[in-house]
Amino acid sequence: MRAPGRKSAPEPIRASVISDHGRLNHPLDRSSPLPLYAQIKQRLIGMVANWDRPDRRFYSDEELCEQFLVSRDTVRQALSELVREGLLTRSRGLGTFVSIRKVQERFEPGMNFLQQWAANGTPMQPKVLAFERRPADAAVANLLEVPPGEMVLEIRRVRSAAGVPVAIDYRFLPAHLAPDWDESAALASPLHLLWKHIRLREGEFEIEAASATPEEVEYLHLSPGAPVLVRNLRYRDIDGRLVLAGRTIHRADLVRYSLSVPLLADGRGNITLAPAGGVHDD
Repeated sequence: MRAPGRKSAPEPIRASVISDHGRLNHPLDRSSPLPLYAQIKQRLIGMVANWDRPDRRFYSDEELCEQFLVSRDTVRQALSELVREGLLTRSRGLGTFVSIRKVQERFEPGMNFLQQWAANGTPMQPKVLAFERRPADAAVANLLEVPPGEMVLEIRRVRSAAGVPVAIDYRFLPAHLAPDWDESAALASPLHLLWKHIRLREGEFEIEAASATPEEVEYLHLSPGAPVLVRNLRYRDIDGRLVLAGRTIHRADLVRYSLSVPLLADGRGNITLAPAGGVHDD
């Protein structure tokens, strides 16, 4: 948002331009209530997430002015926010550099998203939004396959990397499985804590694209309707009972998933992926 009492000079309306990567930059929406610098910021986040130059040197102010056909003040306002959020660094006389790369979460035996984030150079920074034991409403009861009114533990948190919000986690489990847990459980891996005293059989995952809801716009610093990746998850014990369920909402411009699938030469047979040591979820 523009600072109160300040007016920005009108931006010229021009055609799309081609970046030095050969990609078409579509015109900014000058009729949108979202300020031009905020629109540019969202596009720059996507560029940063996919930046592949070895020296990580980012575009200069002049290059961005040419790409987006806006004033230097507008470009600098967008860049200053990305510097404050940790995606870029600026050094006098040297230029602007990329600080963060897209986070990859890889599904594989023994996966550990905490370690994966750290190995990517972006250690996870969780912030607890909710840690509450309460009776299950109809939606949560259906999710966990328990009777409405049964006590459940709800965990909701935001995960950041380099100070930038990347994901929101929603987790639900029967409260009797975690009688001694406190908020420190939300800063680690709830699944890993369950694994210490429960034999788990399988995890079920669904990944889909969606548009950001108002809550996701607020906590993930997105524009209304921005794309997000939704990972729905459910874990069952050895007897098939659900012990943990929920979903994670990821910024689509900062996260990608990868999957390693073992194949049999004849295309037949069953393969068990879960290692004896367990699975460590985020």
